[in-house]
Amino acid sequence: MEAAFGIFAILAIAGFAFWIWALVDAVKVPDDSMFRAGNKLVWVLLIVLTGWIGAIIYVVVGRPAAVAQPHHTHSFSPPPPPTRPD
Repeated sequence: MEAAFGIFAILAIAGFAFWIWALVDAVKVPDDSMFRAGNKLVWVLLIVLTGWIGAIIYVVVGRPAAVAQPHHTHSFSPPPPPTRPD
């Protein structure tokens, strides 16, 4: 009986963490046009009102596709040599 309660508690915590992650992810999207469907208000309301089920729907249907961020490599070159005035 206690093992079943422990498994239920772990699943409840995991579902809550997933729900929070999906909510934060939806809020952090900078532009409504990035969503595959809908807009930020719709997704935030769906996630808040339906819990982890809405979070699953958001991930499957609305979450923007992951875009690879370019790696910035800083290559510094020396400044050009000074020119002589004529």
